[in-house]
Amino acid sequence: MKTLFSMVALAMSVAAVQAAKIDKANISNDAKFVVHLDLDAFRASKIGITLLEKIRKDEGGEKLNALAELIGFDPLSAIHGATMFGNGEEDNGILVVKHKADNTKLLAFMKLDEHYRKTEHGKHEIHGAGDRGDGKRGYVSFVNATTAVLAASRELAAEGIDLVNGKGAAVKQIPTSLVSADKKAKNAFLVAYANVEDLKEHIDNETVNQMAKRVAFVMGESDEKFILSISVDALDADAAENMENMVNGLIGFARLSQDENPEVKDILKGLKVTRNEATVSIRFSIGVDKLFELIDPALKEIDIDLPEP
Repeated sequence: MKTLFSMVALAMSVAAVQAAKIDKANISNDAKFVVHLDLDAFRASKIGITLLEKIRKDEGGEKLNALAELIGFDPLSAIHGATMFGNGEEDNGILVVKHKADNTKLLAFMKLDEHYRKTEHGKHEIHGAGDRGDGKRGYVSFVNATTAVLAASRELAAEGIDLVNGKGAAVKQIPTSLVSADKKAKNAFLVAYANVEDLKEHIDNETVNQMAKRVAFVMGESDEKFILSISVDALDADAAENMENMVNGLIGFARLSQDENPEVKDILKGLKVTRNEATVSIRFSIGVDKLFELIDPALKEIDIDLPEP
């Protein structure tokens, strides 16, 4: 049986009510990367409305209904948002999910796993499922009626529980780059931040390690335009200039084929690279309708596989 992580991954792969904004209380003070998904914002966007409507049609709708019956909630509507963070080490991430799901049926489904075990952390239960041998074992705690913590170990799950309850070592403030990223789209549904300097031993790309200190990323929507923005704080002004030249070189290479490929021309038109001293910003903007026109072939291939019981 696949673990709960399979179901959460399904819900997030298709990623207004109560906005699921970033909460610093749910981020550990030793986090070196943070990824936040706001599914309320996604559902309220034109992109989200269109994609979710397509997913629910035909066979996709039937599979979602079957999944909802199996786990007790609709993953496309019951999850407000999720915040994942970690220190870069393998299997060190913690996922805090805000939701409006009824946990009863989901827990009953987890207990069908022959490897299911329950432990406790204070007054909270930690549920583990999946075979340790195949690397798919996961742990979840339903901390309260609207918050769940998922992790790859009981220790990390316990750390997540403490954070949600205000007893853990949370960050004093959200990284400035992450806050700035969240403001670059009126409707930002995915933001991420990484402290590259502190993650160097876990990053294989030497070029990145030698040039960047911090990276922030945002994906969202503004005035019916899809927005993708990346901001990189370089090690120094020279590294920023080299980075800007590299990106512009790739853009120049792409321009060579734009006459034969109208799609490339549309993409390049919405791409802008700027530099302010040691910070390089890459921003891509394109009308939502034009975006769907470009990715329509891929959308036709969308399918959903249910977790195998």
